[in-house]
Formats: sequence, structure tokens, C-alpha cells
Amino acid sequence: MVKKVKKDANKRRQRNLKSESCIMGITALCLLLAACGTSSGRAEENPDVWEASDDGVDSYMGKLSEEGGIGAEPQSIETKEEPKVWPAEHESCEVQELSGYLYEYTPVSPYAGAEITIRDYEGEQLETDWDEPSAFRFLGEAEVTWRFYNSLSEMETGLNEAAMRVTDGESLHFLYYTFPMTKDDHALDLYHTLKRKFDTKEHSLSVWSGDSGKLLHYIQETMDEEEGYEFSCLQGRNSRVNLYVKDRTAYGLTLLNVPSEDDETLEYVFNDVFRRYDAQGFGFGLDEENLYWIDHEERLTELENPKRSFLEVRGIDENWEYAGDEGIMRYFGLLAEAGYELPLTEDGRMLSLHFSLVKDDEKETQEENTELRYYLLNGYCMDEPYDMTVTDLETGEVMQESRVSLSIELPDTITYPDLNGDGYMDMRVGAPVHVSGAKAVEEFYSPPSYLLWNPQTEQFAYKTEKEVENSRQAVANGLTEEEQEEKTKRERRDPFAPIHEMPEWGEPEDFINLTGDKMLEYEVQEGDSLWRISERFYGTGYRWMTIARAEDAPKDPNYLLIGETVFVPEIFYIRKDPSSRGGLRSEGSFQIEQPYGFAHYFLNGDLTYVPWEEENQIHSLPITNPVGENPFHESENWEVFQAEAIRCSEELCPGRVSNLAFEKTHMEDGCDLYGYAFEYDTGEEILEYVDYFKFGPNNMSEVIGVREQEPNTVLVNTVRYMAASFTDYGGEPGMGWGDGTIPNVGADQWEYPYLHNLFEAAREQFQVSDDDAEKSGSENLNIREE
Repeated sequence: MVKKVKKDANKRRQRNLKSESCIMGITALCLLLAACGTSSGRAEENPDVWEASDDGVDSYMGKLSEEGGIGAEPQSIETKEEPKVWPAEHESCEVQELSGYLYEYTPVSPYAGAEITIRDYEGEQLETDWDEPSAFRFLGEAEVTWRFYNSLSEMETGLNEAAMRVTDGESLHFLYYTFPMTKDDHALDLYHTLKRKFDTKEHSLSVWSGDSGKLLHYIQETMDEEEGYEFSCLQGRNSRVNLYVKDRTAYGLTLLNVPSEDDETLEYVFNDVFRRYDAQGFGFGLDEENLYWIDHEERLTELENPKRSFLEVRGIDENWEYAGDEGIMRYFGLLAEAGYELPLTEDGRMLSLHFSLVKDDEKETQEENTELRYYLLNGYCMDEPYDMTVTDLETGEVMQESRVSLSIELPDTITYPDLNGDGYMDMRVGAPVHVSGAKAVEEFYSPPSYLLWNPQTEQFAYKTEKEVENSRQAVANGLTEEEQEEKTKRERRDPFAPIHEMPEWGEPEDFINLTGDKMLEYEVQEGDSLWRISERFYGTGYRWMTIARAEDAPKDPNYLLIGETVFVPEIFYIRKDPSSRGGLRSEGSFQIEQPYGFAHYFLNGDLTYVPWEEENQIHSLPITNPVGENPFHESENWEVFQAEAIRCSEELCPGRVSNLAFEKTHMEDGCDLYGYAFEYDTGEEILEYVDYFKFGPNNMSEVIGVREQEPNTVLVNTVRYMAASFTDYGGEPGMGWGDGTIPNVGADQWEYPYLHNLFEAAREQFQVSDDDAEKSGSENLNIREE
């Protein structure tokens, strides 16, 4: 008796579960089919993947609101045709063949639904390679009953009736349905409707592409948790939305009953059915931008404060075309025109700024109606030229016509702050970074460009960030930009200038000591001793024996005459960078400082000077020492190097090099520090070149600096400090440069291929082009004479 009661209770639970499943299936189908319903037609149907509409999204959404939304039925049209009635078709097949059967079946009406019952089923997923389609093995029989309808609403009624039928609770029951998408059903509108109806935290709605961009998949994702980690699962049986759209035909599959036990066969059936449409369970997730440009040709956006408008057209990213995409991922919004209206000053006249994309005329003439194609590099700012027109709104006078570079992907990237504080608006043009498959974003590591308003010329002019800062300081100090630039150079901070005496507050470990070959004269003061003089110059008394005295001086080192002249080896102190974070280093190999406030580059075969970068450009990278420690320690070797450098300056750069100077000092670690510097006349400006190098037992370091000439010694002092800071730990650098992989510039022009020849570097950048121009001019002259 107890067993019978238990059995009856189980039956009741199964009936309740089946009833709840049917109600869930009915609700889901009602909402889903309403969301996918047709709206009134306005254009001819396109057999392609998605048809582009000329209407903007705002006007279309307004019309949808008037017509009752996407799910609204077409307006009634009087017709003499009677609705057709088709008999149901009953078929059966093995579950293994079900997906192929559904894919190949051609219904007699575009609105068709199939009731599928699967009994005694089993299923497993077979192992396949990562680049192969999923494969499954099934056991069991599938019974399929087809029903056909005249409209979506009629199909909705029929499918809901099918969902209410009493079925065997031990079997799987599905509804498969297909219907055409109308010419006014847009991908983004369908997404918004489905999202409003079905999106939940546990089952979020997403859209994916497949089949080389020809397939759209709307699906609810299922959030599962395993071992404390959350992950998203596609094509779960709890997803009420499993809708595929291909060739403007929709295909859906809905599970009507939920078995009491977890059964992966359900998911396998879903996967096997839809893989026929090239839905392999992987693809690209689509955002709203992707969905919009699938079936729209343009978009107009108007904003206020300030008043501005942006016209975007549909462009094609050639990256996706090369990858085989045929319809979804390749499209993006391309900025065609932008317009701004804003005051020049806070209470001043109003200006209109209009920007228009400069198209490739050559490309346009080759083929009519050429689509706008661009190769968008992932991770870079994709700029294109735009014609800029500045107009006085009060008089209609065109004040400026010029060309600027703007992002083609992100429309609203221009702001108009007063950058230099002169009371006039300027332009800051952001540099968005292209992200493959997503909307471009403006990142901090992509610097913007600037255009400052010139009150004298009444036009905008391009400025670098350095020039903007100089202009700001000039306005603040009441100077011209030229005067401010000279003032900045004169007052530039020089933290690594060498000093001859250590400050009283200084600690020896905070300074680098350099000893020169020259001897300094010092006059003995009352209370002096050799020990105290050594402490004053070297920071320690233990170097008192390096101090020399005149031949007629007393021989007793403890006895100094007041006013006596002693000779102290020249010594320099350079304070170490107090804000250092270790600079450039390789564990167990080397370390070299890289002070803040300078443009640092890896030192390779190239030494091109970039005039628009930071004033002080410094190149450094330690490498394996190929010649041994202190190769120029002996005076004759250092003199030979100097002679070779002088020869290169005269032969490679005749008449262009001036103020060539050399320096050799000794360090406490036993290494010598060598350097030379000169000024080079490019014909337009004077550049400073500085090179210091240090040879450790195993590794060496060469530090090179280049900048436009300034009335200070910041560059030479900083380069000297960096080279002196080099510490050789003995390990292999392993950085890839300098060990024979890339020849140093000018290596074949002198006897020191392990060092960069700065004379040849200057000649290559500034003289070769001049020589070629002279040669070209001479050839043209000869032709004219002939």
C-alpha cells in the first residue's frame, strides 16, 4: 500500500512537471514569434543576407512605435484569395538523421512548424579536431509531424496548440519552426525586442555570427557554476531563444518538456540540428554597432552643447573580407561628415566647422558606386584625411579651408577647450584605437593631436603637445612663443650636472665619482691636512696619497704650509637619480639608469632624430663586450680614437661638424668612461650629438643622445650619467641587438664597428637626401641641355 501511494505521487509530480514545461514552452513561443513578427513593408525584399535600409534608426523606431512594434501584423489588404489549407504530414527517421532531414526538407508554405517526438534516445559527442565540425552519435527514433500556415499569427496559434497536446513524459518533445523575415525586420530592432522580453541575469541574450558572416544566431546564454567559477554556456536547453537567421529566413527550435535528470543529449540534439546551418558553436559575438550596420546604409546623429552633427555611412573593413567574411563582421560605421557650431570666445562670434571625408578619387573612377573599403589595423588609430571648412556664421565668410586627419570610426572625437589660456577656443582631436570586431575606443596611450587658434591669422594651426605647453607658458608669462621657448631652454633643469666638491649634506653612496686626467690646484687653508683635503674632494680621507705637492714642499705629509699649492686629481660628483626605479635592467646581466623626462629608445642600428618628439632623445642598450675591458685606457689608444673620429667628421660631414670634444674619466669600479660630442648643421638647424660608452668585464654600454641645440648642457650631462650608471653583472644581455644581428650605423666607416658612428648617422639622415636632390637636379639639367 505504501508503494502504490508513492507511485501515484511520482505520477502527479511528473504531470505537474509536464504541465509546467508546456506552459513555459507556450509562453516562450508566444513571445518569440511576436518579437519576430512582420511589420508593414516599405521596400523590395532583398534575397541577400540582410537588406540595407536608407531610413535612419530614429525614424524607423518612430514608425515601429506607431505600428505597434516589430511584432505587429501587416495592415489588412482586401484580397479575393481564400486562405490555403494544407494537410499535416507525418514522417519518421532515425535521430542520427534528424538534422539532415530538417535541413533538406522543403515545406509547401514559408510558414511551417514541425512537432518532433524522440523516444528511447541516447546520444554522445564524438571527438573531432578543433577545426572540424562537431559530430554526434545518436540512438532512437524521431517522429515528425509537419503543419503549414498562411501567416505568422496563424503559425503562432498552431504551435501553441501543439504545445498543449498531452504527450509521453518519458520522451523528448520539440517544436521546430521556420518563417521568412520581412523587408522591414532589422537585425538590431529584433535584438532589442528579444532582449526586452527574454534577457535575464541567469539567461542573458546575445547574438553571434557564423557561416562566414551569412548567419545570425539569437540565443539565451546559460550561466553555470562549476568549482566556484561562473561560465557562460551557449545552446543550453533552458534557453527560450534559439533563433537562427540565414538568407532572411528564420529557423527556431524550442524544447517543450524538461526531464527531471540532467541529460546532455538535449544539448547534442540542438547542436546537431543547427550545425547544418554552419552554427558550429563558435563565432564572433556581435554588439549593437555590428547589428546596426548589417542592414543600414547610413546614420545621422545630432547632439547639443555644443551643437554638432555626424553623418556615418556603411564602410567595409578589408581585414574581414580577406578572412572570408561575407556580410556581418566586415561592416562598420564610417564617419563621412561632421559639423560643429560654437563660439570662438566665451561671448564672441559663432563659427561653423565642417569636416568632410576625402575619398580616393582614383578608386572612384575605376568603378561606379565603389563601396568605401579600408584596411583597419587592429590596435592602431585609423585616421583619414578630411577637408575642414571654418565659416563665420554671422557674415558667412569662409575663414579657413584646410585638411586635417580624423578618426574614421569614432565620430565625436573633437573637443574645443582653450588649451593655452588665451581666451580663444582650440581643437583637441582624439585618437581612438581600432579594436577588431568592436567599436573603436580612445585610449590614453594614443596621444591626441592639437590645433591652436591664431588670433593674428584667424586660423587653426597644428601644434605638438610640446608646442601647446610652450604656448600656454608664453600666455601665462606675457611672452611670445619664441621668447618663451628661449626662456625654457635657458632655465631647463640640469639634475646631473657634475660638481667638483661633494655637498656637506651628501652621502658618498648617493653620488657617482669620476676622476679625470687633469690636476686641480688647491691652496692650503689654516687647519688643512692631506686627509681633510682628500675628504673634501673625494668624500673620504683614504685617498690622501693621490694629492701631489710641489718638489720644494716639505717632505713630511703631516706638515702643510698655509698658502701652499697642492695638486688634486680632477674629480667630479654626479648625484644619482633620487626617483630612479631601476631603469633598464636584465637579471644577472646589467643595469642602466633611464631618468624620467627624456625620450628613451632601444639602441639598435638606426639613430634617426625625430624633431617632433621630446627635446632630449636618448638611445641605450647594453650588449656583450666584444673587445675587453677599457680598450682606450692607454693614452696612445685614446689618441688614436680621437684622430679617427676627427677624420670621420671631416670626410663624412665636411663643413657641417663643429665643437667636437672628447672626454675620458676613471670610475671607482675600475672602468673607464669615454665620450665625445659635437654640433651638426643640417642646413635648417643645429643638432647636438653626444656619445658615451663604458666597457665592463663581460658587457658594455653605449648611450647616445640627440637634440636640437640649446644654451645648456642637459643632454651631455644626462648621457654621461646614464653611461656611468651602467653596472655589469656578467650575464648574457640576451636582448637581441648589438651582438651581430643588426650592424651599427657607420660600422664600415671606421675602425670601431662595435660603436655607432654618429657622423655617418647624421650624414645618412640629412646629407644623403641633399646629395640625391643635387644629383637629380644635375641629371635634369643635363637632359634640358641635350
